[in-house]
Amino acid sequence: MGLLRLYSALLLLLPVLPLSLYWLAGDIEALPLTLGWLLFFCVALVVVASALLGHAIARTILAPLRLLVQGADKIQDGEFGHVIDLSEVGEAPIEFKQLMRAFNRMSTTVLQHVQTIQATSRTDQLTGMFNRRHLMAEGYRLLGVSLRAGRPCSCLMLDIDHFKNVNDTFGHPIGDKFLIHIAGCILSAIRESDMAARFGGEEFVVLAPNASLAEARTLAERIREIVAEQPLNLGHTTINNTVSIGVSEYDPEPELGANILEDMIEKADRALYRAKECGRNRVECWPFPESPLQCP
Repeated sequence: MGLLRLYSALLLLLPVLPLSLYWLAGDIEALPLTLGWLLFFCVALVVVASALLGHAIARTILAPLRLLVQGADKIQDGEFGHVIDLSEVGEAPIEFKQLMRAFNRMSTTVLQHVQTIQATSRTDQLTGMFNRRHLMAEGYRLLGVSLRAGRPCSCLMLDIDHFKNVNDTFGHPIGDKFLIHIAGCILSAIRESDMAARFGGEEFVVLAPNASLAEARTLAERIREIVAEQPLNLGHTTINNTVSIGVSEYDPEPELGANILEDMIEKADRALYRAKECGRNRVECWPFPESPLQCP
């Protein structure tokens, strides 16, 4: 800003030059230069000084402006949270440094908001598990990885037994705690490579990459046992937990869904329905005998 003030002062002096030359015209004979040369010298001096000052001003302004433009481009390209290094513009005017600090604060805030939106878009707000939308998007990718590696992939569909009775007896706030408790039991039982999601209501889905039907059944039995052994203790009352689980393995030729993921989930859902028909608190696998009377 000091350079800008000096440049402004120099411009203000320009009108004074003709007047000064006019005053000197009376004594021009005593000067070693003619009036024309004196006028040329003064104008040339102003032009050179203006060029030097303009170049210095441009150097102090263009560098921070370039960094700001580059930062804005990075934000536009999705690099949220990009921060400008203020040490790169040590001689920049203080106003530009303040602007850069404001840009860095804005960039950090944008990153936080984007992360919140991303987490909300893929997470069930009640249980903290993945939601159905993320399951269908990311699950198809995980299934594809298993297929390309020549590995199996299975699906578990879980439903809380008699969940409506919990809501009717204890109310929806306790029902929400019950859902959170069941979600915690599921997450504690699955492998690190598995994906668990709340599918809707009291239904949950576990996608188990690299797990055959037999391995997935073992996983389902582990989940069922953990849920049954860990009732929800509310202090004044205890709510026993049981879940029914259907298990299926992917089929390269879908029968019941538009693609292999939907087909696998639908088959697990039908196996779940059979588990409920056969008395609940049990695991059933697809395929199974069509008659529900043949429950083992």
